[in-house]
Parts: sequence; structure tokens; C-alpha cells
Amino acid sequence: MLWWMWIVLWVALVLVGAVFLAIVGYRVFRRGVRTFADVGDALDRLQVDATPADEAVTRGPGVPDIPVPAVFSAPEDVRAARERATVRRLDDRRSRRVELRVRRRQPQLLRDMPHL
Repeated sequence: MLWWMWIVLWVALVLVGAVFLAIVGYRVFRRGVRTFADVGDALDRLQVDATPADEAVTRGPGVPDIPVPAVFSAPEDVRAARERATVRRLDDRRSRRVELRVRRRQPQLLRDMPHL
């Protein structure tokens, strides 16, 4: 094989590789743009209110409550809100358990009767 054939061969291989990478890169770019557009549409449709009502700030009559992120709240307030939520969840669980045992006509547990 002549020396100039090696040059032609390698130039052709590099060009074919560059064209292949350009096509693959373009397809990945198009899919990425489409994915970001879908994510943007989904976020526009999704409305999440992750702040409980007891952590909202009241600004006055007629003005809607604006939630305060826990990062900007005092640690004592966040701790108290967490304890209130824990107690509320435990009470809800206990009341569901009592209702279920009443429906099944089972005897109640003494730990489920806080008034005793």
C-alpha cells in the first residue's frame, strides 16, 4: 500500500467518525430539549403546597397566607410544629385503630384509651 493511501484512509475514517458523532450528538440534543420541555410542562401543571396550614404567616384580612420555609423559621417553632404534627398523626392512627376494632367487634386495647 502506498503511503498516500494511508493518509486517505485515516482522513476518511476521521471524517466518518466526526459525522457519526455529529449525528449522535444532534439526536441527543433534540431528545434533551424535548425532555426539558416535557419537564417544564409537568411542573407548570403540578401545584404542590408542602407547607402545613399552622406554619403559614397571616398578613392581614383579605391577604392570603404566605408559607414561610422552615429554613427561615426559628428552630423552636419548627420543633414545636414537628411535635404537634407527630401528636396529630399518633391521634389519627389511634382513632383509626379504635374505629376498626369497633367495626370488627373486637375488644379495645387499654393503650388506645387515653382517658383511662
